[in-house]
Amino acid sequence: MGMGHDHGAGALQTATGTHRRRLVLVLSIYGAIIAAQIVGATVTNSLALAAEAMHMAVDASGILIALIASILATRAASKRRSYGLMRAEIVAVLINCLLLFGLGGYILFEAVERWFNPTDVAGGGVIAFAIVGLIGAAASLVILNRGAKESLNVKAAFLEVMSDGIGAAAIIISGVLNVTLGWNRGDAIAAAAIGVIILPRAFLLLKQAVNLIMQGVPHNIDIDEVRGEIVATEGVEALHSLHVWGLTSGVSVMSAHVVPSAGTDNSRLLDELTATMRQHFGIEHCTFQLEELTHLEHEGQLHRELAGTGTTS
Repeated sequence: MGMGHDHGAGALQTATGTHRRRLVLVLSIYGAIIAAQIVGATVTNSLALAAEAMHMAVDASGILIALIASILATRAASKRRSYGLMRAEIVAVLINCLLLFGLGGYILFEAVERWFNPTDVAGGGVIAFAIVGLIGAAASLVILNRGAKESLNVKAAFLEVMSDGIGAAAIIISGVLNVTLGWNRGDAIAAAAIGVIILPRAFLLLKQAVNLIMQGVPHNIDIDEVRGEIVATEGVEALHSLHVWGLTSGVSVMSAHVVPSAGTDNSRLLDELTATMRQHFGIEHCTFQLEELTHLEHEGQLHRELAGTGTTS
C-alpha cells in the first residue's frame, strides 16, 4: 500500500529565496565597485584591476542568475513539472561555473602576456581603487555569511566575494611593489593570482552541483543515521529502498519502503516517521510506502537490485 504525507500548506521557499534581499544588497555593492574598478583600470593601465573588474562582473552575473532562479523556483508545480522549477537554482550554479572557467582561463592568458610585455602602471591609483574593492568585499561577506550555510547559490556568492577580496588584496600588494620598487610585473602576478583563485572555486561549485543533479545524498545528511532512526521507530519490522536526495539546495526529499510489525497502527507510524525526518534531518518531503514483507518479490528487477543495497530488517 502506498502512502504519502501532507506536510502542510504555505508558500514555497527555497534556501536561496529566503536570503534574496541579501543577494540584492550585495549585487548593488558590486555594481558600484565594478564601475569604480573599470575607471581605475583605464586610468592606471592596470591589468589586475581590469581582471578584478571582469571577475566581479561575472560574480555579479552569477548572483543575478541566482536571484532569477530563486524567483522561478517559487512557481507552482505543473502537469509537466511536478516539482515546479525548483531545480532552476542548480542550472544557475552550472551556468556560473562555466562563466568562471572561461574567465579564469582568459585572465591567466592575459597575465602571461603582460608578464613578458610589462607596461607602466600607476601604482598609487591601483592601491586606492583596490582598497575600495576590498572594503566592498568585506561588507558583502558579512551580509552573506549566514545564508552561505543554507543555500548552494548563496554559498557560491559567498565564495565569489571571498575570492574578490583576496584578489583586491593581491592588487594592493602589487601596487605597493610598484610604488616602492617600481616593479611593473607585480600587476601581472596579481592578475594571475585572480585567475588561479577562480578555477578551484569553480571546480568546488561544479562538484556540489553535480551531486545534486545526480541525486546524491545531501552533504549535511548521513543516510545511515536516517536508516537507524526509521528502524528504531516502534512498529517498524523491516526497511528497504531508502533513498535521500536533494531537490535543490536546502530542500531534501526522501522515500522508503517500510514493513510495519503486526498490529501496528499504520496512521500513527506514518505520522511518527514523518515527524522524525522533519525534526532530526530537516526533510520536509517524505514518502513512505507501507507494505507486506513479501511485497518486494513482486517489484521489478531494478527495484529489487536497488533495494538490496540498503535492506535492513
